[in-house]
Amino acid sequence: MSPGRGAIAAWALIAIALVVLAFLGTSTGDSDPDVLYDYAFAVGSIVIYGILVGITFAIAARLGRPLEAAGLKRFAWRWVWIAIGLIILVLILGQLLEPLLHAGDKQGLEPDEWRPDRAWAFAINTAVASTVVPFAEELFFRGVGVRVWLPFGATAAIVITAMAFGLAHGILVALPVLVPFALALGWVRWRSDSVWPGVIAHGFYNGSALLVLYFTLTN
Repeated sequence: MSPGRGAIAAWALIAIALVVLAFLGTSTGDSDPDVLYDYAFAVGSIVIYGILVGITFAIAARLGRPLEAAGLKRFAWRWVWIAIGLIILVLILGQLLEPLLHAGDKQGLEPDEWRPDRAWAFAINTAVASTVVPFAEELFFRGVGVRVWLPFGATAAIVITAMAFGLAHGILVALPVLVPFALALGWVRWRSDSVWPGVIAHGFYNGSALLVLYFTLTN
């Protein structure tokens, strides 16, 4: 098997595993609404996403020059602002669709009340969700993902990775938001030839969502 085909097969296998695990997790219906107040959740997230980063680099290594294959390259800052602009549009879309989809309720990660005694745990989880999570997800789905599928064309690479990203969250009702989110960042990854604008925009998205949650809970 050629290095390119091997990388595609490995990426697809990991993507399928992420999708299956996500749906298994959401199908149990036993999500903890206070998980953002748990230090262990932050630690577990760092470990799990750290493993994903390691796997991603292993796949990138099959393509030669793993940093370049993963999209860890210099970029023009205008792509960051373009990515953030697109993400703001997705945020607006999400807010408009939330009364119909209730995707946040399906995820079950939002606490019902503010707990001042767990403020530091909430802050640490917010930091992890705004840095570690977007870095790992962008590196796998857009960084290496778009790269391995590019031989089939940019459109195929962007759409395939966007669908995989959406399904890997295990929430079907959230696809109308997650897929446009991934399409936008996939397009930015392709045009900028770097994963960093997507990482920054993704971190902005996660951080903004948790900041809004904080103000909602405390007011």
